[in-house]
Amino acid sequence: MLRSLFILSILVPGFVAALRNRYAALLMYLWFALFRPQDWLWIDITSLRLSMVLGVMLLVPSIATGLLPNMSHPLTVGMALFLTSSLVSQIGAVRPDIGWMWIDFAARLLIASMLLVTLTSESRRLVGVVAVIGGSLGFHAAKAGLAFIVGGGTRFADGLAGAFVDNNGYALGTVMVLPLLLAAAQNVDVLVPTPGLLQTWARRAFYASVPLCFFAVIGTYSRGGFLALSAALFVFLLLQRRRFTALAVVSGVLTLLLSVVPIPQRYLDRLSTIGSYDKQVEVDVEGARESAQSRPHFWKVGIQMGLDRPFGVGLRQYEAAYDRYDFLHGRYGRQRAVHSSHVQVFAEQGLFGAIVWTGMFAYAFIACFRVRARSRVEHVSPGHQQMLFTIANAMIASMTAFLVGGAFLALALNDITWLTFGVVAALERVSAALVAEPHVEPVVAAVADDPFQRAPALEQPDAPAAAAAMPMADVPLAFQAVNSFGRVNRLPR
Repeated sequence: MLRSLFILSILVPGFVAALRNRYAALLMYLWFALFRPQDWLWIDITSLRLSMVLGVMLLVPSIATGLLPNMSHPLTVGMALFLTSSLVSQIGAVRPDIGWMWIDFAARLLIASMLLVTLTSESRRLVGVVAVIGGSLGFHAAKAGLAFIVGGGTRFADGLAGAFVDNNGYALGTVMVLPLLLAAAQNVDVLVPTPGLLQTWARRAFYASVPLCFFAVIGTYSRGGFLALSAALFVFLLLQRRRFTALAVVSGVLTLLLSVVPIPQRYLDRLSTIGSYDKQVEVDVEGARESAQSRPHFWKVGIQMGLDRPFGVGLRQYEAAYDRYDFLHGRYGRQRAVHSSHVQVFAEQGLFGAIVWTGMFAYAFIACFRVRARSRVEHVSPGHQQMLFTIANAMIASMTAFLVGGAFLALALNDITWLTFGVVAALERVSAALVAEPHVEPVVAAVADDPFQRAPALEQPDAPAAAAAMPMADVPLAFQAVNSFGRVNRLPR
């Protein structure tokens, strides 16, 4: 009952707001896609097809009012090229029916990401999008982290529905939103400008979710999630202006948390196979070493697919083509997954798709560092400086997590990665607008020691002497300039 009331308290006013405002429709669409209330409720609402309804409410009125999906930013151009490569891959598709289904999914995801760039036109909207993306998935992850603590090391074998359905995907998705949760906490005053209980508790909630998500990643027992978390944390610390202070704070917090909540030995044993996966042992607990040993083989098969078919085997069709290219003839099973987002793109969309994929990440990192540089522009307000700096750092850390963790999972079409590209594009546009605003020097008025007395006038030159030293035609102008200068520097009685 409480779940239903909670969801209805968001859905009902959210739908009303979405009917009146396109930005509200965007937030509702993002929340529904990432929170997935249809999988959390006890009642079945899938037949209502609310995701499609929200998509129509977002897209149709936006186009009707001239708010078209952005196609001018390099990252949105990359999205269009990625979709084009998906269409081209159908030329050599192994299972065209599967390809068309996933092309439809990719088109909807990319159009939503392009509209995000269009609608997120100022700083408050940008923080709102970051908070919704991070909070929607972070809510479930924080709840799982709390269950891990209360249950004394509860293990999560499954994740959420959608892209993060298994424990490995759940761990990676959680790590990717961790920096976003922290950025939202650091910029709550931009989202909620009026000080009060709402601002205070929103900040506390976002901050509290960060350590809980950390324990949720541990609870998945995912080695890829651990590597992604380590890489994201390392990069995040390097990005701070006071690195040693940040390192000391993070070390202190981690020490405190780990002393209160011990890490299960089974998790540590599983992590130990990262460096020793190629060693032969008598007992392979949970098949951890065989699972790790199979990954390079799957990658080699994917590379062979991309080399054999220049346009790829078709979007999300690696598994369908696996048996044809498996040179070990079923040693690791049939129709296996590629277990790498980067190899997945090369195998399924060929060289062109891989170039677009690589170029988008390269440009996204460059754009984030450009925003960091703009955060130091003097005439940008301190609040906006912090907003640009913290969100740029969050995007860099999140993309780093995916580049590392995504190397072990086939998640090239996950929502968060493409929405991150959209956020980076919007962030760069907002930062450029803030830097381009005209710089107005503050006017400082002279203040007398005694507020009830007139401020002393500046010493003026002797007027007759000044007049004698210049041509007669300039004397009236000189007197006018001197008298005007004296009046400007006096305070009113």
